[in-house]
Amino acid sequence: MADVQVPVLVVGGGMSGLASALFLRQQGIDCLVVERNSGVSQMLRSTHVSPRTMELFRTLGIEQGVLDVAEKFVLGKHWADRDLPPHHLPRAILRAQSLAHIVEGDVVVMAEGENDFHDIGPSEAVWCGQDKVEPVMLEEALRLGAQISFRTELTSFVQDEDGVTAQLRDLETGRTSTVRARYLIAADGAHSPLRKELGIERNGHGALGHVLNILFTADIDSILDGRRFMILYLQNRDAPGMLFKVDDERWIYGIFGDPRVLDASKVTPEECVDLVRKATGVPGLEVNILEAKGWWIGHGIADAYRAGRVFLVGDSAHVLPPTGGFGANCGVQDAQNLAWKLAGVLRGWAGEGLLDTYETERRPVGRATIDQAWMRHMRWSDPQDADERDEREQTIVTTAYRYTSPVIPGTDFDDPLSHELVIDGRPGMRVPHTWLTDARGERVSPIDLTGESFLLFTGDQADDRAERALAAADELGVPLKVHRLVADGDVRDPHDEFRKASGIGAHGALLVRPDGFVAWRRQDAEGAEGAETTEHTEHTENTENFVDILAAVTGRTL
Repeated sequence: MADVQVPVLVVGGGMSGLASALFLRQQGIDCLVVERNSGVSQMLRSTHVSPRTMELFRTLGIEQGVLDVAEKFVLGKHWADRDLPPHHLPRAILRAQSLAHIVEGDVVVMAEGENDFHDIGPSEAVWCGQDKVEPVMLEEALRLGAQISFRTELTSFVQDEDGVTAQLRDLETGRTSTVRARYLIAADGAHSPLRKELGIERNGHGALGHVLNILFTADIDSILDGRRFMILYLQNRDAPGMLFKVDDERWIYGIFGDPRVLDASKVTPEECVDLVRKATGVPGLEVNILEAKGWWIGHGIADAYRAGRVFLVGDSAHVLPPTGGFGANCGVQDAQNLAWKLAGVLRGWAGEGLLDTYETERRPVGRATIDQAWMRHMRWSDPQDADERDEREQTIVTTAYRYTSPVIPGTDFDDPLSHELVIDGRPGMRVPHTWLTDARGERVSPIDLTGESFLLFTGDQADDRAERALAAADELGVPLKVHRLVADGDVRDPHDEFRKASGIGAHGALLVRPDGFVAWRRQDAEGAEGAETTEHTEHTENTENFVDILAAVTGRTL
């Protein structure tokens, strides 16, 4: 008999694993997270937290906690300004031979701009290392009741028709134990032993180069005389790589080179100091080395995201260059997409087929995202690479991606990433953001209302539709909240901005999934301009069969 029984076992306690725990607990699902290391990340890896990830943190209640430890992006062209306040960072990517060349004006500005997200969502991107983000996630996961066991490894597992039996080992005591879970989430990183054990191959451009990351402190600010940047690509024969500010105290120098030479286990602190001095162009710079760690820049995606009762999330499913800052954010979005679907099946209001749509929806987005990172890597790291590539705007990659899915009736996007930034209420897209007003008169985004249940937004003349949807949800056991956009409703749309943004009229309705994506839309009554129907709707305003609609979007067979 198993020592522990739990609905979901999560292997890996990095951002993707912790996100899995948070979103499962948001749905009220118990889980156990096991992690080989003694705690959360100590070495900086991901530093860019996208607006979409901050939105998701907002629904979990930890957005402010991350903001409190993050560097805030400054809008506009400010990288050369010398009077920015502490913990403010321009979103500027530069190329130069060294810091000294920047001061002399011998620099190429590769990217810099407004990056204003206010019209797209309620949250802004921040610059924050995993070593600061993960403690915030861990604290909230524990508060919500997730079980998290550090210094614990999975040694073997078998799965059957009803679940997964896993053998665990406590790395401190050597004690072994057995866990029985209904499902297993593999969040065990880029080298994912679980993926390999499952026999799932990974394909792509493969290894693109080796990097030695050196985390250090030094008085870089005085060298730059107040200038700041997000990333500096060093076109320096003696010190090729990337230099970037972590926070107001720490920097990372990632040097490209042969791993046999740049072996983190053999390179000495003195050698690291010498490398940093070459990168900065200041021979006598005082440098305090905090840590050095080697890693490979890679590009690849798993051939499958699911094998039976095991699901891959984060780096176990996809690896990508750091350019664009997409990696960890993509993993958080994987976890959110999967968690509510597992909850639906475990609670009985969704069909088993809903779990297949995790791969159907997330793998095309993962493929497109790793390709966008690769395109940026090729352009940013090699100034001679002038090939035209189909790069999409940052916000399209992080937020405006689209799902084509069997549980989103009528969707058929030929590309998960559009060429234009459009979030207009069509099924398969994230719900549009506008500012609504709640009953207390405080502003609230539709995204703030997502996370725990399906939502139905209805026009001010669609009361009958709302009542029928609630009755159908009660019949099927599907969690559903209805928000009537009326003058005395719990949320109000005083200027009709949300109705216009989402494409619904006075008689219309918008059904939004727990992950914030539109599952179904009725634009208005039959015959009205712009009316929209699907194979799962009837053709008159008052005869939609909401039992069929909710069954379709939850993978149920009636």
